[in-house]
Amino acid sequence: MRRAFLAAAFGLAGLALLAVRLRATYLVVRVRGDSMAPALAHGDRLLSRRTHLAALRNGQIAVVLSPRPDGSRFLVKRVAALPGDPVPAVVREVVADDVVPAGRFVLIGDNAEVSFDSREHGFFHAGDLRAVTIRKLEPRHGRRHREAGVVA
Repeated sequence: MRRAFLAAAFGLAGLALLAVRLRATYLVVRVRGDSMAPALAHGDRLLSRRTHLAALRNGQIAVVLSPRPDGSRFLVKRVAALPGDPVPAVVREVVADDVVPAGRFVLIGDNAEVSFDSREHGFFHAGDLRAVTIRKLEPRHGRRHREAGVVA
């Protein structure tokens, strides 16, 4: 009996550690808005992996802390330039640099007409980066779950 109890306790502890590890590695976000259309639509759920600036690549979709005071927690945008890359022409007016400096990067939404991105904000800081999108998740039906709300 004692052996079964210990096995169950260790099993539960292992599952708890796995859950903590998964939450530290992955983030599920829900897109709000149409700034990433047509790639992402309002309501899409995204599986994202927490990462750092050195792991980012141009063209990936990044999740960053939102600099907007509207209450949105994150922004989801496409990586347009990384440290050492030329600053895209549409961003040069805002940043007055020709090359992206170390520790910074440029994000641009796919739907330029409605996107808040580097064209208005300028460079994003490495410390604002939270994750890179791995894939869209299938829509969930039924029970509610915890997700980080984002503005695309």
